[in-house]
Amino acid sequence: MIGIEVLLLFGVVTLLTYCIKYFWNRRRLYELARNLPGHDGLSFIDSIKFLTQISKKDYISKLLNFIKDEAPLTKVWLFNHCFIITKDARIINKIFYTPETYNKPSLLYRIFSKNHALPSLNGNEHKRHRKIINKAFTTKILQQLLNTFDEKSKKIILKIDENVDSGEFELMDYVGVYSLESFGKSNLSYETDYFHSELFDAFYKYMESSMDFMPYLVVGLSHKLLDFLNLGGEHGKIMRSIQKYMDDVIKSNKAQDDKSENSLINLMLDPKFEFTKEEIDDELAMTTIASFDTTSRTISTILMMLGIHHNVQQKVMTEIDEVYSTQTQPDFSLDFLQKFTYLESVIKESMRLFPEGPFIAREPSDDVDINGYLIPKGAVILISIFGMHRDEKYWGSDAHLFKPERFLEDLKFSFAFAPFSGGKRICIGYRYAMNSMKIFLINFLRNYKVDCSTKFEEIETEVSLALSFVNGYKVSLERR
Repeated sequence: MIGIEVLLLFGVVTLLTYCIKYFWNRRRLYELARNLPGHDGLSFIDSIKFLTQISKKDYISKLLNFIKDEAPLTKVWLFNHCFIITKDARIINKIFYTPETYNKPSLLYRIFSKNHALPSLNGNEHKRHRKIINKAFTTKILQQLLNTFDEKSKKIILKIDENVDSGEFELMDYVGVYSLESFGKSNLSYETDYFHSELFDAFYKYMESSMDFMPYLVVGLSHKLLDFLNLGGEHGKIMRSIQKYMDDVIKSNKAQDDKSENSLINLMLDPKFEFTKEEIDDELAMTTIASFDTTSRTISTILMMLGIHHNVQQKVMTEIDEVYSTQTQPDFSLDFLQKFTYLESVIKESMRLFPEGPFIAREPSDDVDINGYLIPKGAVILISIFGMHRDEKYWGSDAHLFKPERFLEDLKFSFAFAPFSGGKRICIGYRYAMNSMKIFLINFLRNYKVDCSTKFEEIETEVSLALSFVNGYKVSLERR
């Protein structure tokens, strides 16, 4: 019979062997990381506190505090993970366009329970999916979608009308439905009632519930274990609602004889592309969630900015009136939307100050030189879009202010603006989002003046994967 002492010795030797092998395999990472500026590492206790005690409101400031002004990037060790944090525009653009930094780190993107979709895919699988899905966002297809944006925005604006002269109300309750209805009709060939529904709540809460997994995933726990421990109960309920919706979408489309050319759902169900059931489910879900979150939160942010900055609102209205004075009943077209240059500057300035993706990440597939810094394979590169967008060396001493006029002239540092990421992994639907937002705002501002009691400096943001406003998006309306 084996004694307890032998078992303990075997356990210690096994653990020691594993640790030696683990650190030996990572020796190149430790060697190269020592040459990078930054922190040698947080203590185990400080790492635990960082992951569990920092509020969602403080994530951005705490991460930016690690960045040293004298260096364009900074290393931070969190547990056994080496993070390279940067807000330097030249470093970021080098990362965007370098093949070795094409991939996203599974450490962070495991936060998405849908792992067979563009946000978390890497390498050839990502390129295969993107090449096919790009067909749903060509110029020809986008032109065809403008009438859908027009139809759905006017429908939702009729619902918004019930709030005129009735005090402040939550924009997301309406703009979120516009986003889902527009995407549902244009890319899923499917329509349903999203108002005050469990489904709307599921899409609205997805990002926040996913963010709750972050501390557990960073220390190596899996979604399955978290579900077993009942730590993902709310997220599981949300995903069941979204999955039921996707099942209904697929069932409905399979029964249709008239297929929309190159719509997302048509591409995913086309047998020649050989998507698996998991890939179809995940791509449909994640693309819908991304479309919902990006357009609805950004439109809501823009309307709040106009409600706070009445002089800017008046300029937008004047531009809209002038364009319509020459074309009283125009059909929306891509050329027509180009006429709204000041409105576009307002959209861009809102995305500069409040980018939906405040941080994005990359993982080197090999040791890679980034502007003279040798970044080791195995590190996680954390890019602060939020920090870059508010850096005074690119945007001047008024970088913290809402000033749309800065986008009416040639930007000296245009590469410091990346609300949709950049390079070959730029947001696949960025032109879709811009057109959708423009049409909603044009139709909205032809009908209403907007006011907001919140002062600009009082706005608090938090990170729930996407950037959001802590106290929501509340405005009041009066008819023009």
